[in-house]
Amino acid sequence: MNYIFLGPPGVGKGTAAQKLALTESIPHISTGDIFREAVRGETALGEEVRTIVRRGDLVPDEITVRLVRERLARDDARGGFILDGFPRTLAQARALDGFARIDAVVFFDLAESEIIRRLSGRRICGSCGRIYHIEDIPPRRPDVCDACGGALVQREDDRLESIAKRLALFRELTEPLISHYEKGGLLMRVDSSGSPHETFAQVTAHLHDER
Repeated sequence: MNYIFLGPPGVGKGTAAQKLALTESIPHISTGDIFREAVRGETALGEEVRTIVRRGDLVPDEITVRLVRERLARDDARGGFILDGFPRTLAQARALDGFARIDAVVFFDLAESEIIRRLSGRRICGSCGRIYHIEDIPPRRPDVCDACGGALVQREDDRLESIAKRLALFRELTEPLISHYEKGGLLMRVDSSGSPHETFAQVTAHLHDER
């Protein structure tokens, strides 16, 4: 089965995708991972992606589609896949329609106020990478990692100004995909306001009903 997980940042789609990938033994394919792999490969295309990302710009549709198409052609994706972060635009969705069959699109629905709370409260250990949340998963000592004693930091992406820009970009570029996939009868909505376990239970229930 081939799935798309769709939704704004902070809704938990990446966590759900990782769990489903393990359950169904199919790859979880995120555009972020694809871009990082391209950069590590030190190809001309990878260098172009590196330059674009460093500027803080979006990678153009043409490059993104090409990289995703190459990724889906690998052997591990022949039995199914989960796309996370792609397609991001209507142009990408239409291009994807031309080279891959999609069985279901899961849209993770969450109020913007909760998205902002989740993202702005996230802290990451600068030493070991462990993730905390100042309200939901607080460290025992403020700003200090329980595991290694490293300092906890807030990513630039998780600052309020950056979150507002990311949400505005989602509304502008990605929300049109909701109606695109609804018209195709592929879209299913999941309320992701609960715990990751509750959200994943909804995902699996929806996908089971589709089969």
